[in-house]
Amino acid sequence: MTAPLLAPLLNVEAIGISFGGLKAVQSFTLKIPRGGLHGLIGPNGAGKTTVFNLLTGVYVPQTGSIELDGTKLIGKKTYQIAAAGLSRTFQNIRLFPDLSVIDNVRLGMHLRGRHTLRDTLLRTFTFARQEQAIEDRAMELLRLFDLEARSEEYARNLPYGDQRRLEIIRALATEPKLILLDEPAAGMNPAEKNDLAKSIEQIREKFGLTVLLIEHDMGLVMDICERITVLDYGQTIAEGTPDEIQSNPKVIEAYLGEEVK
Repeated sequence: MTAPLLAPLLNVEAIGISFGGLKAVQSFTLKIPRGGLHGLIGPNGAGKTTVFNLLTGVYVPQTGSIELDGTKLIGKKTYQIAAAGLSRTFQNIRLFPDLSVIDNVRLGMHLRGRHTLRDTLLRTFTFARQEQAIEDRAMELLRLFDLEARSEEYARNLPYGDQRRLEIIRALATEPKLILLDEPAAGMNPAEKNDLAKSIEQIREKFGLTVLLIEHDMGLVMDICERITVLDYGQTIAEGTPDEIQSNPKVIEAYLGEEVK
């Protein structure tokens, strides 16, 4: 008897959305296994960030379905989707610049907080114990990314590459099952990109995470992703391994703007 296939952690079936007469995403389907590292690529304006916004509840799909670990996500608020185990970073950094590095991380952790309003107001033992646990966990995450020594600095004072890493740490602080990284290497120099690639692999292994990555740096995508989906004008034109994607005529045409003979 054949063993049943494991259900994917993320199961997206034929989602779509239009803005006015423009079909921004059409019949987008994606299945990512637990622990997978999947890339989503395409030319500018292909609909990649729109897909992320559909997955995270910023936009509500007009067609299709989305499930994360068996939980239906369509119709849930963004904070409910985060609580279900889906977290993200943004193409444009969205840290709290006038809060400290560690306070940015603490904010992510409070999603999983268990103390009540009474505990908070009265500063009970339960409140104090949980706040200490949050502090310890935040420092552990910062240590993982070599940011422990800068924990009390304002987030705005960090170098650009460290701000990118801090945004990933804040997303990790919500204890996600799936993390969506929207162009995490944007603006990084080659050394920072190399460190980022190592960090993504490290957090996947350490935390048992599943990762969906949007990235324009093809070297990074091809190096770390196990499978890749390619969008063009809101439609999937290819899906496969890095080797399959690099040699796919439709993908080459989408990027070069001419038919490959």
